[in-house]
Amino acid sequence: MASPDQDPYYLAEQDIASSVRGIMTTHEKWKQLLFNTNTYTNKEFKWYNKEIRKVLAVIEEDIGDILEAIGTIEKFPGRYVLAPGELERRKSFANDVKMKISEIKEDLQSPRALAKIEEDKQNELLSSEKRNMIERGGKFEGLRRAHDEDNRDFLREQAGYQRELMNRQDEGLDQMKEDVQILGEMGKVMNSELKIQEGLLDSLHDRAARSSETLGSVMRKLDRFMENTSSKLQWTIIAILAIIFIGLVVLTTMIKK
Repeated sequence: MASPDQDPYYLAEQDIASSVRGIMTTHEKWKQLLFNTNTYTNKEFKWYNKEIRKVLAVIEEDIGDILEAIGTIEKFPGRYVLAPGELERRKSFANDVKMKISEIKEDLQSPRALAKIEEDKQNELLSSEKRNMIERGGKFEGLRRAHDEDNRDFLREQAGYQRELMNRQDEGLDQMKEDVQILGEMGKVMNSELKIQEGLLDSLHDRAARSSETLGSVMRKLDRFMENTSSKLQWTIIAILAIIFIGLVVLTTMIKK
């Protein structure tokens, strides 16, 4: 039979017992903080809440090893020599530790504890949201006033621009009206001048026609005259008539221009 100094079980049992005493103290502190502080903001509660769960996981793992060792002893009793009642004592120790761990875990997950933690969280979030809303409300009010003032300035600027644009359009229409009137007067003058030019052209045409008729008559008379005159006299008369004809052509051209 191995002595307590030689059997590693006893060392493990001592460590577990020490951890259980520590977690019991931690659990009591956790409960005090749970119901006397805001669990959502209290850093000490957050530390105890995290620490107690970490220690519970370690103790559960160690108890699991002890229960596995007890199972091995029960399966192969001939391999191990234990004092009478030692195996039952170990079982009782393991079961007692498991029961205490179970009680602490149930307390951690109890509806009362969870409700308190959730209530603290909601209250803090609501308070924070209210503070943020108040701060944002002040900022938004200032921004809203600035935005409204910008809108009013913009509307005033646009109204002034529209008035200026309408005035320019009115001035442009007035100028256009004057230009149209001037063009109308110019059109009347040009129409009168065209009528006068048309009359002059008709007069020139009539005069040219009469001149042509007169010239034809003269030429016919000249032909008859030439028939009755000598050759020298004919050429003299032809030269004179040619000069007269050229003069008429030049005069007619000048009159047309």
